[in-house]
Amino acid sequence: MTAVASPAPASIRASRWAVGPPGALFHLATGIAIVIALDANSRMSFITFMIAGPIWLLIAAAWLGRFAWTVSRIRGQMPLADQVRWLAIPVAMGLVFLVTRTDMVFQARLNLSRGPLDEMATEVMAGGSTERGWVGLYNVGAVERTANGFRFEVDDSWLYRHGFAYSPEGEPKLTEANYSPLWAGTSTESIGGGWWLWTEEWD
Repeated sequence: MTAVASPAPASIRASRWAVGPPGALFHLATGIAIVIALDANSRMSFITFMIAGPIWLLIAAAWLGRFAWTVSRIRGQMPLADQVRWLAIPVAMGLVFLVTRTDMVFQARLNLSRGPLDEMATEVMAGGSTERGWVGLYNVGAVERTANGFRFEVDDSWLYRHGFAYSPEGEPKLTEANYSPLWAGTSTESIGGGWWLWTEEWD
């Protein structure tokens, strides 16, 4: 008769959790925090940055606390596999932090969406619907027509908002319908292909 191995006692599992490397849930939480940070950076979203910041600090504090406790308990004797699992989190977060100090993520999201955005521009400029939903990697929602094209909002962070405008014949020209008493100081910057980045500040 073959003996069946009994499950590890709860005390052993608890001890393993206390001094072992981060598990699947910790890595999942880290992955979610990274995705939020990348999304915030790619949309230049201040509000999303404010959400990501505390999450990153909480994960960093939890990692540091557990790592210090583990090192004190095992006295430096850590298997290579455990070392890799421990280092994966700070290395990943460090790399993401460095990347988000540049415009790489913003440009990557824009470049991946260029094709769908250009297709939308062709349709809208030909009189197509202004209700667009998701286009590429942007939740366009509804576009608003301008005097020489159209524009849509990418992010509204209360103190300022910004988005993309399509105006192949030069800088976007707004109409009365585009103005709002809540926003002022519209600035634009060409990003090529007839597209412009526009920004407005809260008045």
